[in-house]
Amino acid sequence: MSTEKKNKVWKRSGIFDTYEEAAERKESLIFKDKSADLLVKIKRYGKGYNKFQVRYWHPDFTTLAKKKKQNK
Repeated sequence: MSTEKKNKVWKRSGIFDTYEEAAERKESLIFKDKSADLLVKIKRYGKGYNKFQVRYWHPDFTTLAKKKKQNK
């Protein structure tokens, strides 16, 4: 069994001026997904955090965590 950590790589769906526009985009992404594994979130974005971005993630997007190299 693998115990390696997997990182979530979120992809941006769009940037919107109002929360209502972002919520509509979120609902449309969830509606289109047939597998019910899609995660969608709305985050504040931009200078002054006055815009909203919709980000989504699916288990198919996972990558293995890269090991950091220690410099001496």
